[in-house]
Amino acid sequence: MRIKTTLLLLLLLAVVAPIQTAFAAPHADVQDDQVTFDFPNTATFSATIKSDSNITSITLEYGNEQQTCGEVIAKAFPQFDPSTTVQAEWTWDMRQSGSLPPGSKIWWRWHYKDESGAEFVSEEKSAIWLDDVHNWQTISSDDLRVHWYENDEAFAQTMLDAGTEGLRRNKDQAGLTIDVPVDIYVYPNYDDMRDAILYEPSWTGGMAFSDHNIVIMGVSASDSTWDKNTVIHELTHVLVGHFTFSCIGTVPTWLNEGLAMFSEGDLDSHMQNQLDEAIKNDTLLTVRSLNGGFSELPDKANLSYSQSHSIVNFLIDTYGQDKMTEMLTALRDAKPIDDALVEVYGFDTDGLEDEWRQAIGAAPRAVSALPTAQPTPTFIPTYVPVSGAPLAVTPTPYVIPTSSFNDANGTDPVTSGPPIALTIILVCVCGVMLLLILVIILGVVLRSQNQKAGKNG
Repeated sequence: MRIKTTLLLLLLLAVVAPIQTAFAAPHADVQDDQVTFDFPNTATFSATIKSDSNITSITLEYGNEQQTCGEVIAKAFPQFDPSTTVQAEWTWDMRQSGSLPPGSKIWWRWHYKDESGAEFVSEEKSAIWLDDVHNWQTISSDDLRVHWYENDEAFAQTMLDAGTEGLRRNKDQAGLTIDVPVDIYVYPNYDDMRDAILYEPSWTGGMAFSDHNIVIMGVSASDSTWDKNTVIHELTHVLVGHFTFSCIGTVPTWLNEGLAMFSEGDLDSHMQNQLDEAIKNDTLLTVRSLNGGFSELPDKANLSYSQSHSIVNFLIDTYGQDKMTEMLTALRDAKPIDDALVEVYGFDTDGLEDEWRQAIGAAPRAVSALPTAQPTPTFIPTYVPVSGAPLAVTPTPYVIPTSSFNDANGTDPVTSGPPIALTIILVCVCGVMLLLILVIILGVVLRSQNQKAGKNG
């Protein structure tokens, strides 16, 4: 009986095994899966993809890690000839999409199909967007990572200590904290820093990317105080951006820059003297004008930064740190700046200016009979120090052109022209109107001629 049972089981296995083999999932794999950087211009993804059947469709899914309002997956479709072995390759051109900050984490995976209908997704891989020319070194604490080259470790420790002090000041003065480490990339000079990212003005000296928790900066090589203040200033921008992140809200530039300036400490003598002269001569800029981008003219930009420092100093010194945190929270909840000010302090932007002017001994605000236009907040890169007084002790974030968010900002609304798309639309509308006019004139002429012809007949 046992012998018969054993023979029966063997017979069943002999029948079932071929059936299981026939329905087994097709085999596919990805080899030599890598990305090659031509920093800071391109990132080229490549892989060898194999399958039992001809591969008919390949999609590269890629992106970078940053703070966003929702998951965004970019897709690219490399060209190839169907085969069981395909060399897939696609290049991400930063010169077209806009540059990522050095230190960004890029991820990618391959999604492909074969002619049997089977679909496959490769293992997700990642790489750090950074040049491989320099010998980068890293020193870190719990909340900061400082990356540098050429300078010695004592210099890096000084930058790390400055960052730690900046975190302490922001926590004590404005209630700003960070829950993930911030990466600070310190270049030994400003030229190297500008070479690391595209589309930046020649005078840029430092930048903050709050969505990536990244700061990049050059060092002056002659003013260590400036360099340490740059670390503190840019870190403040990251903290403000991280704390107030919203898909629809904005932070006025005077507040963003004022907090960054305030975190550095007192104004230097040059900027304080310029502010005092503006108070004396009644040439202060309106607070509403500081909601948007600052002027690129050095003197006017310096005054914008000095006033921003003074306004934030007035708010914190008069009403305390808790009120400042409440206002930042209101802005994070997408409330307009006037609504946030009224909710927390009991006055709007004009009321703030009135209170601030009175506190610093300035002349009363000039009241206009016409409504004031509301500028759009923008970000300005850091000025670099020059001999004598610095242009502005205020690094700030500068948003790079990209195909998605950020897009923005860095344009002076006073000097910029109309968008190209709007110009084209207006030209087309004018052309259509002109054509209609010509058709009407032609119709009138033809009708007149027909009437004359009828009379003659």
